[in-house]
Amino acid sequence: MAGITNGDFCKKYRDLFGIVTIGAYNLDNATLSASREIAKRGRREFLYDIPKLRKVIKREIIEGKKSNSLVSVNIRFKDFNEAEDTIKLIDKYGDIIEINCHCRQGEITKLGLGQELLKKENNHILKDFLKGITELNLRIPVFLKIRANFISVDELIYNLNKVRKYFDGLHVDCFNPGKDYPDLNYLEKIRENFKEKIIVGNNSIKSMEDGKNMLKYSDMVSVARCVLSNNIQWISEFNKYIQNREIK
Repeated sequence: MAGITNGDFCKKYRDLFGIVTIGAYNLDNATLSASREIAKRGRREFLYDIPKLRKVIKREIIEGKKSNSLVSVNIRFKDFNEAEDTIKLIDKYGDIIEINCHCRQGEITKLGLGQELLKKENNHILKDFLKGITELNLRIPVFLKIRANFISVDELIYNLNKVRKYFDGLHVDCFNPGKDYPDLNYLEKIRENFKEKIIVGNNSIKSMEDGKNMLKYSDMVSVARCVLSNNIQWISEFNKYIQNREIK
């Protein structure tokens, strides 16, 4: 939820989540310029000048940790050299780095970023990004946030296999075009092919039943939008369900 999930938002929900996510942050001038164009259309984006960005992200991570959750930082960039120092800062203060392979805003996708990184022809770009991050010898895991049904699941699996050794988890938006429920068949195939990875299922989780269905093929579920609508009464009970399942 661009422009909403910052540290102040996250710390309102103390002891409720395993992970909170902040971002997406623009780590270079190309993505910052794109976000400025997006903002003209009314989208609430994170618009921080690059020289101030590291101070801002440090502050947001520290505030986010007041939720007593791990803090995942969603990032996007085109120039790794511009992004490198901020990635190192996230590694120092945060808990997870999440590469944005999800955004579908035209200003971002025309840079070959966001969901465009999932395409076969852009796989080398994603690989270069991930190799660069790996060579920094970070202490924290790297996740990819991805969108279902942008490309076929078979193509997605093939492309992700090319970079398999460079990431630890997948945050899967189970986007189901024209439907008001997630595409669990797509998620199931991802689970089958990436059993060793941590998978976070995302999209249309509004109730205990929704969460249980998503957990069939994921390790965790994302409930951001129901939190935004204050539909949180069931989440504590859902957490207990997960804990009891893990004990068994």
